[in-house]
Amino acid sequence: MMVSTHLVTGFFAGAGLVSFLHLHDMAAVGLLIGATGGALLPDIDHPKSWLGRRIPFISMPIAAVFGHRGITHSLLAVVGLALALRYGLAQWQLVGTGWALVAVGVAAGYLSHIAGDFVTHGGVPLLWPVKRRFSSPLTFLTGGAFERLLGFALALGAGWVLLEHFAPEVLDYVLKHTLTVLRSLATFAVRAIGAV
Repeated sequence: MMVSTHLVTGFFAGAGLVSFLHLHDMAAVGLLIGATGGALLPDIDHPKSWLGRRIPFISMPIAAVFGHRGITHSLLAVVGLALALRYGLAQWQLVGTGWALVAVGVAAGYLSHIAGDFVTHGGVPLLWPVKRRFSSPLTFLTGGAFERLLGFALALGAGWVLLEHFAPEVLDYVLKHTLTVLRSLATFAVRAIGAV
């Protein structure tokens, strides 16, 4: 997947968690930022990725040892990330604080990245160090029209989830008036066709 789609999938995963956990205010913002940023982390193994270009001193050694879509795209990396986040929160006495929600977001974003690459033709080495790549039965080409459509749909979905969570009355208003406009257009079309 392209960086923009990974960002959207991370944001979508974060939006779902915000709604599921009934978060508000800065807790929601922290989780969303963590999820969106976490969605970029697996591509640290590619020096030409968005993240790899910003921290090449980390990206280049990882790429040299493991290659792109290697260990950072595996379940082992997910477990390692979870342990590192848990250890970091405990070391800095941040368990039970808003930072814990940022860490949850980072983990969700990381998983969304792997899930996103799972549905591309390249697949992911879920069981690394086993070299076999796993992919969904239905896959698509990275950077193609379907990926752009998927990114757009996920962005709309995230917006919908967040509107439903934070401002359901706004969503109800928009839907009600959209349906009113559509009914009016349908009535106009029927009359126009009947007049012909």
